[in-house]
Amino acid sequence: MDEQAADHERRSREVADTTRRFLVGVNTGGIAVTFTVATALIKEGICLKWAIFPVSFFLASLTLIGISLLLAKRRELDRRDAAQKGKESPNFTMFLWRSSFWDSFALTLFVLGAIIGLMILWDCGRL
Repeated sequence: MDEQAADHERRSREVADTTRRFLVGVNTGGIAVTFTVATALIKEGICLKWAIFPVSFFLASLTLIGISLLLAKRRELDRRDAAQKGKESPNFTMFLWRSSFWDSFALTLFVLGAIIGLMILWDCGRL
C-alpha cells in the first residue's frame, strides 16, 4: 500500500470512529432528554408511556452502533491473522460487513426516534 493510500485508510478509520462517537452521544442524549421531558410532563398528568417509542428507537440505534464496532474489530482481527500467516488481506465486499451501512442505519433510527418523540409531544400539547 503506498503512502497516500495508507493515509486515506487512516483518515477513513478516524472518521468512522468519530462518527460512532457522535452517534453514541446523540442517542444517549436522546434517551436522557426524552426521560427528562417525560418526568416533567408527569406534573401535567401525561403518562410516561409515550417515551417508550422514541427511547426504543434510540436503543435500537445504540445496538446497531455496537454491531458496527464488533464488525470493525472482527475485520481487523481477520486482517491481523492473514498478515501473521503471510496471506493476502481479506476483502470484505458484502455490504453487511461495512460499518458505514450500520452507522447509516443507526443514524436513520435516531432521526426517526427524534421525529416520533416530537410528534407525540406535539399531539400531547393538543390534548
